[in-house]
Amino acid sequence: MLIVCTVCQAQKLSIKPYLLYHQSISKQNEPVFYYLYLRSFYGDYSVFPASSLSKDFTLATGLEYGLAIDYTFRNQLGIELGMGYFSSIGSSFASKTEPCTTEWDYHSIAVRPLFTYSVMKGKSIFTGKIGPTIHYTSVSMSCFGRMGPFSLLPDFVDEKNSTGTFANRMNLGYLIAFEYNYHLSKRLSLAMELGFEQYRYTPHKATVEYEGRFAFGRKQEGEDIILYVDRMVDELVPDISSYYYFPSENKMLKRSILFDSIYFGIGIKYNLWEK
Repeated sequence: MLIVCTVCQAQKLSIKPYLLYHQSISKQNEPVFYYLYLRSFYGDYSVFPASSLSKDFTLATGLEYGLAIDYTFRNQLGIELGMGYFSSIGSSFASKTEPCTTEWDYHSIAVRPLFTYSVMKGKSIFTGKIGPTIHYTSVSMSCFGRMGPFSLLPDFVDEKNSTGTFANRMNLGYLIAFEYNYHLSKRLSLAMELGFEQYRYTPHKATVEYEGRFAFGRKQEGEDIILYVDRMVDELVPDISSYYYFPSENKMLKRSILFDSIYFGIGIKYNLWEK
């Protein structure tokens, strides 16, 4: 016990406000999280995915700002606890082969308990970091399209607006980073950081609100509750038996959005206490 107390005796406690820029390094096909149900004046219906089906989809690019507390032990090992706010806004535009345009609004609170190891050389400190990253997310998407069996005729165009709001949830990933600190004074130092972070966002529930205009001015509104499950016997879109068909509850297989990014950060570290 005496040996453990001696080794782990704190040498330095510091605080660091920071700003990070995340740049996505991978893209994916835009997932389909729900469907649009459209019916024409003549009784024909069509079912469309509420997705532009873009092959270059990502939400991992954006800015993050936050605060980190660094606790360094005598043997240069340490623990860093960071908390930041990350936001990303993305748009995917419809083309000849894509059914609609989507707009995404993504926000998350990131908590990162990291293990650190530091090497000091003159006024410089080199620090390696590794550990889990936890993101508590808030996500919504909007879809707008000119679709339907009469889409080639301007007077018979089906238009559909929808907004999907996903239930907040936590997502777990990991982070590897390298930080360089340069002492400006006894207590202040400039911190620059380069790192890699990866996690997946997998929603489990969504509320979808519809608002649209059908041919000849007929209007339709509704709301769906979508539950995302691990397995389904049949994932076919339900048949539409009436003009105002909007199921009160749908089930779909779980789909994920990949967050795979490198980031560059800058901050000011202030030593609250140093032995």
